[in-house]
Amino acid sequence: MIKAHPTPALLRAYAADELPLPLTVGVAAHCELCAECGADVNVWEAELAASHLEEAAPAPALDAVLAAILQQPAAHQEVQARPATELRVGDRGYPLPRALARYHQASWRRIGGIRHCRLPLAEQGIRASLLHVATGGQIPDHTHQGYELTLLLAGSLQEGEVRYQAGDFIWRDARHHHSPHTPDGCLCYIVQDAPIRFTKGLPRLLNRISHRLY
Repeated sequence: MIKAHPTPALLRAYAADELPLPLTVGVAAHCELCAECGADVNVWEAELAASHLEEAAPAPALDAVLAAILQQPAAHQEVQARPATELRVGDRGYPLPRALARYHQASWRRIGGIRHCRLPLAEQGIRASLLHVATGGQIPDHTHQGYELTLLLAGSLQEGEVRYQAGDFIWRDARHHHSPHTPDGCLCYIVQDAPIRFTKGLPRLLNRISHRLY
């Protein structure tokens, strides 16, 4: 069951096309995995469309347009479900949401059990990437100099007593200090507007080049 969702403000901004591209893709992918948030976005889009039509046309003209649409015969077409696009990581395959399907051939950089692939979605200093953590893997202790969205696409991620599953939309910022681990491996979509800062042990040496890692 999905525990973590975008805020209502973020969903409304997505419906209004007000988000930078990396966040737009993240919210779109989450809504494919979460029927509840997908339904909320549909409501926001309908309200925004109605508001726009009211501003764009006088009431009589709007009524005529709506009446003409409603009089059109319903089109019955069989829609065939397209097979999910799969991302291969080693000997495992992961189905990707449609919003990320074009990135099914990732070019990974690997450090131990962690694989990272930056995606060509940068906008306004905000970057997006795919992150794969092998079974039993852990991300070293760190905090954030900006915000970080982690959308869990497959597997699970454990933070303290909370286990996140596929579809969870996890938002972290400078208030958070954590070291998540994954019992069975995971694939994540990551959005960051600044590098993370490692806080313990040898990983702190990476802080010197952290601008290359996010």
